[in-house]
Amino acid sequence: MKLKMKYLTVAIFNISFIFSGFICAKSIGDNSPLPDNRPDDLRLNYSVDGGMLYYSESIFISKDSCYYNINDGGAISRVNFNLTNAELDKLYMVFKENNFDEIDSYEQKVYDRGGKNISLSWSAGKQTAVNNSGMTFIKDSWHKEWNACVNAIEKIAKGEMEKQEKNYEIHFDSSLLGKEVHMQINRNIVFPKGILANELSSTGTVVKIVTLSPGFHNASVTVDKKYNTIKINSDSTKILRLYMVNDSLKHELVK
Repeated sequence: MKLKMKYLTVAIFNISFIFSGFICAKSIGDNSPLPDNRPDDLRLNYSVDGGMLYYSESIFISKDSCYYNINDGGAISRVNFNLTNAELDKLYMVFKENNFDEIDSYEQKVYDRGGKNISLSWSAGKQTAVNNSGMTFIKDSWHKEWNACVNAIEKIAKGEMEKQEKNYEIHFDSSLLGKEVHMQINRNIVFPKGILANELSSTGTVVKIVTLSPGFHNASVTVDKKYNTIKINSDSTKILRLYMVNDSLKHELVK
C-alpha cells in the first residue's frame, strides 16, 4: 500500500509540474568550464532577437576582428573594429568573475518572445553558451551575473558604433512651406509633427543635422498625411534634400 501511495505521489507531482509550464533547463552540464585566463583564440558571439519585432543585433569579438551589426526593419548598420589585448582581457574577466559558465536557466511555454544569446568558444570544441530568449529564461538568482556580462558586451559595441557615426544633413526645401510635416529615421524623430513654416530660416530652407551609423537607414516622411519612405546610405551620401512637386514629395540624395 505504501509503495502504491509513493508512485501516486510521484505521478501527481509530475503532472502538476508539466501543467505549470516550467521545465528545468540547466545549462551547466552543456558548458565547458571557463579557463582562468583568456584563451588566445577566444571567440565571442552575442545576438539579439526582436521576436515579433523586425529587429536584430549581432556582435562578434575575437583578437583578429570584431563587428557590430544592427538590422532595424531592414535598415542594416554595421561597424568593424578591433580591441587591444588589455580590452579583451578586461571583457573576459567580466565573464570569469560572474561565473558565466554556471549561469542556470529554465523553460516556460511562451510564444513570439525574442531575447538575447551569448556564446564563448575556444580551442577544439570548447564552448560555453547561455540563452535568454524564446522559451528559455535565466533563473532569478543569476540575473545579476547575466546582466553584468550583457552590459559589458553592449558597452563596447555601442561605444564603437558611436565612434563611427557621421553627421548627415536633412534639407527641407521652401516648397514645403506651410505643410504639416513629420519625419523620423529608423526610430528617431528628426522633425516632430507640425507646420514647417515655423522652422523656416531666412534662406527658405530648414536644415536638420542628425548622426547616423555606417550603413543603410529607413527614413519615413509624412507630408499633409501622405506617407513616404526613403532609404538612406550614409556611406555614400551626405545630404537628403526634400521638396514638393505638384503636391508630391520628391527627394534627392547628395554625395
